[in-house]
Amino acid sequence: MVEWLAVYQGALALSVAVSSLASWIAWENRANRGATPLAVLLAAQAVWALSTLLSTLVPGTQLAVFSSKVVITSVVTLVVALFLFALEYTGRESYITRESLSLLSIEPVVLTALIWTNEAHGLVYSVLEPSKTGPSGLNSAYGPAFVAHSVYSYLLIGAAVFLIVVFALRSRYFYQRQVAAIVVATLVPWAANAVSLAMGFSIDLTPVAFTVTGVAFTWAVVNEEFLDITPIATEAVLDRIDTAVVVVDTSDRIVDINRRARGLLDASEDEAVVGDHVREWIADLPDALTSYEELTDGKTAETREFEAGDRYFRLQSSPLLDRRDDVVGYALLVVDLTDQRRREEQLRRRNEQLDRFVGVVSHDLRNPLQVADGRLTLARDTGEDEHFEAVSRSHDRMERLIEDLLSLARQNEDLDTKRLDPGDVAREAWSHVATAEADLTVELDGLSVEADPDRLSQFFENLFRNAVEHGGDDVRISVESLPDGSGFAVTDDGPGFGDADVDSVFEDGYTTSRDGTGFGLSIVAEIADQHGWSVEAVDADGAGARIEVRTGEKIATVN
Repeated sequence: MVEWLAVYQGALALSVAVSSLASWIAWENRANRGATPLAVLLAAQAVWALSTLLSTLVPGTQLAVFSSKVVITSVVTLVVALFLFALEYTGRESYITRESLSLLSIEPVVLTALIWTNEAHGLVYSVLEPSKTGPSGLNSAYGPAFVAHSVYSYLLIGAAVFLIVVFALRSRYFYQRQVAAIVVATLVPWAANAVSLAMGFSIDLTPVAFTVTGVAFTWAVVNEEFLDITPIATEAVLDRIDTAVVVVDTSDRIVDINRRARGLLDASEDEAVVGDHVREWIADLPDALTSYEELTDGKTAETREFEAGDRYFRLQSSPLLDRRDDVVGYALLVVDLTDQRRREEQLRRRNEQLDRFVGVVSHDLRNPLQVADGRLTLARDTGEDEHFEAVSRSHDRMERLIEDLLSLARQNEDLDTKRLDPGDVAREAWSHVATAEADLTVELDGLSVEADPDRLSQFFENLFRNAVEHGGDDVRISVESLPDGSGFAVTDDGPGFGDADVDSVFEDGYTTSRDGTGFGLSIVAEIADQHGWSVEAVDADGAGARIEVRTGEKIATVN
């Protein structure tokens, strides 16, 4: 018995030392999440172990009775501190308010008062007196207040353990060792306490078992640095940032991934991505695979850009180094550049368009202006009406050029789209164009498109005007749906494109007509591009020109 008591005392002394050291480390990091309640918890544990040790060194004395009361006082403090630590560590610090702290302090304050006035009422201990039995030489029997305290404490401890275990199950790969340490450190002392009570041991193993808590927490602080960046903080950052983040180890296994990256990989929240080889997920994307291989072969942060279908991405790799400066993995940030590239392309086209505008203003407008000026001089000299008619034609040409230029310039404005019947828009547009004896037929079978009404009207107006200018005053024009329902076509029975380069007809300034501005079909292409449509110029069956428009959707039927 004496030998076992010496071992027990040695274990208590070790528990005091370890818990004190761990408490000091936590206090040094008290500005970080969870550090303050952890420091209080371990300090209370050190007092618990020290008081238990003191009672075994002077058994059967009033000092042993005093130490027994200190034990209870330290335990009530420890339980509350453990619960507060669990709240902070698992990211629920918002529950720690002045009101909640006041409520949590009621039981420790009341029980502490009852402990030190126990001789007057016996509510905590019905019997507490020196004797010659047991390691501490005390004869004790618990009162109703102690029983109530035990029930309350186990409920609070159970809540803390539940929070930490649930959090451990949700923990990210890089923090599993850290959280496992916290779970072990939390469960072991209370398992020891349950064993001591169930087996009826004369010694309490709980303060000794708390040595495991001290060691686990100290290891976590020194090696895992969980008080600097806790898992809950890292999880919140990874899942809330708009950038896709994937973390891989040196074996190319995915060890962490946020929601944004799951979306890029087309992986659901329930799909087990962690643990898979990243190459399996990008095997069908050769550019992405090549970029990945180049970026995960060294210790320097690098960046690559690659294409994946019709999308563009930037991949940035940052090596993860351990304390020996060895690479243990890579953090990969994936940025979707598609919208940026589209804006850059749009800006490039606008700049080119601006250059062409300058050419039009300086050349195409100058020519009819010079013609009008020359004819006006001749009209003044001769008084012949034909010169005034030439002036009028020059003015008409300048007006069309100006209208087309303004139309192109307005294409930067945002669309205001809605589901509408293109046939109705086509008929309305026909009324806005000088069509002479031309004829329009609309056969769209009640189909609809998602479009901006004004832009679609402008779209049809330019196609109709172009058909009349090239096909003659009596040209016949039809607007009909494509056979596969993917769009519609505008067809005329004029001369068609002939020797014209159909790949160039949509370019700014391209025209085969002496009186044409060269901007009609350019405006058509611009409006189509704004809507995400494609246009193609082909020769119609038999004769004439045909502009096919594919909207990228099966056009819905208007009810």
